[in-house]
Amino acid sequence: MNKMSAVLKLLLLTAMTLLVSAQEWDNYESLPESYRTHIDKALREANERFGGPHHVAYEKLLLPLKITDNNLYVNVRLIVTTCKKEPHKGFGHRDDCITQKPKTPWIDCLVCKQENGEELIDCARQVDVRNGRDIRKECAYWTHGGATVLSQKSGNNKQELGCLGCV
Repeated sequence: MNKMSAVLKLLLLTAMTLLVSAQEWDNYESLPESYRTHIDKALREANERFGGPHHVAYEKLLLPLKITDNNLYVNVRLIVTTCKKEPHKGFGHRDDCITQKPKTPWIDCLVCKQENGEELIDCARQVDVRNGRDIRKECAYWTHGGATVLSQKSGNNKQELGCLGCV
């Protein structure tokens, strides 16, 4: 019975850790600087395209996420806020401005590295991203642990995410 109790405690602790970690990603200030650097690029792009007179702010990170020397894939959800843009404050996240303006869509931004090594920043309404964005296929895809039996290669030798029979 003690072994079962220890296993249950370990599972509970793991679940709590995951919940706390996930909640931290909803707070811009708690993110590592390496994440904020790329989120700020997305914020600048989204503020130029979607905000109109209103400020666009960070809402949360979307998974998957990867930042290494060789690869970059940061997907973030942003919101159009009720705050007016203030050029002297810049386009970065503002803690004083986190209330979503009614009847505005979420903005899905992706900052990634392309096959040619260039950086791609693509921001669109989240509904448009769900309907497919061809430009996002230009990102250099990645998998956990590199090539495995669960990854496939497309005709252009670009590694695809997924499993055999799923793609």
